[in-house]
Amino acid sequence: MKSSWMLAALAGAAFSLGAVETAPIFSDYMVLQRDTPIRVWGTGRPGEAVKVTFRETSLSATADRNGDWKVELPAAPASAEGAVLTVAGDNTLQFKDVLVGDIWLCVGQSNMQWGLKGITGAAEIVKAAENPEIRLYQVPCVWSRTPSRTLNAKWKLCTPETVGGFTAVGYLVGRDIQQAIKVPVGLINISWGGCRIEAMSARESFAGIPGLEETAATVEKQIADMNSKQDSELRKDKQRLPTVLYNAMVHPLTPFAVKGMLWYQGEDNHYEGAVYGDKLKALARTWRNAFANPTLPIYIVQLPPFNYHKTEVTRLPNFWAAQQRFAEGDRYAGFITATDCGVADDIHPRDKVPLARRLANLVLYLSYGIGDDTALVPQFYRATPQNGKLVVEFLHANGLRTRDGKPVSHLMLAGEDGVFHPAEGVIENDRLIVSSDKVANPVRLRFGWHNVANPNLVNSAGVPAAPFDTAVPVR
Repeated sequence: MKSSWMLAALAGAAFSLGAVETAPIFSDYMVLQRDTPIRVWGTGRPGEAVKVTFRETSLSATADRNGDWKVELPAAPASAEGAVLTVAGDNTLQFKDVLVGDIWLCVGQSNMQWGLKGITGAAEIVKAAENPEIRLYQVPCVWSRTPSRTLNAKWKLCTPETVGGFTAVGYLVGRDIQQAIKVPVGLINISWGGCRIEAMSARESFAGIPGLEETAATVEKQIADMNSKQDSELRKDKQRLPTVLYNAMVHPLTPFAVKGMLWYQGEDNHYEGAVYGDKLKALARTWRNAFANPTLPIYIVQLPPFNYHKTEVTRLPNFWAAQQRFAEGDRYAGFITATDCGVADDIHPRDKVPLARRLANLVLYLSYGIGDDTALVPQFYRATPQNGKLVVEFLHANGLRTRDGKPVSHLMLAGEDGVFHPAEGVIENDRLIVSSDKVANPVRLRFGWHNVANPNLVNSAGVPAAPFDTAVPVR
């Protein structure tokens, strides 16, 4: 006899059959992704003829024996002129005021989930948020043991009344993108405070990824344990269980066409170091396959400084390196530093504007060709010993300077004995010349390598250089 959760899963695994229905991403006020085939899908009566019409184009399909149907309308250019999307079978559905533009997934845990009304300067930002060319889709915080196809959510117009509880980082980035590209922007918020990357991944995500053999086995054991229990027997913080958020919050939206993804997650995985970079590879592969976009851009926010561990002060820097390593190794990914956007004793810094602006600038440069390469993070390239000093070269240096006009901060130098000492750095021609009177023959350098470090080395646009340890590879 099946347990009650299995029966519930089977009942919710598909749309109800009968009247034609669409996937939950389709509603009034939605945005369709421009310049790519428009995928529309849903369910109906087996054998039912379904006709989908948008603007001047119509395509038909027949529901298969399971009641599933799908059509793929031709790509359409951006348009801020609202139109009707019609789906007609035994019954007719009409979705009004549908725009065509760019859609961005806003994904993560509490710092992505954090609502606009709760940030520094919220009152003026919310008051000015009226914009009919930005549309918001809030995915509810729900979980499922198995992939679901249902979701209780609708697109909304962006107004001061609707934006207050929406992701602040997502909205601020979307606002800047829309202002720059002058086409409609749809924002889909998929975030839940405290979630792990495993929860946002599918069951098959970790298979075949080198370095994740242990993770894959652990996830399988956790799923088996989960499936042996009733809901009431599971941990209360379901967002930390593997696959359950992907099943309930992501799978129902796929394979909707989107432009790209903003990823601000990791606080709950921060202690993992290098393996997190491999988990990002697994997540990227899964989401790109699910949204039928093998080149889906993924933009990573390096976690802001926070005093996670008073004794293990390099845990977060090693996590930063893992985030950077993924971004550097994936041709469709990018990352921003946020060392100047944290609060040592508050994991939820309220001033989200500088971080969001930096993220928007990166997206605009890499995905739209707007702006210049000062949006890119200055990164360690190599260090060469020279006359008792280390000469450090950077990628994307772009006018290295210090933010405050003071000497470069958070430099630690070590010799063959491995003992680190405070060091001094001089900027010359976008290189950093580092020395310490206590290290005659330096072999290793750390910069900003501390959980709460906020180093002052930036490029000409004020983008902070990425923290590094010359012994920790990032590419």
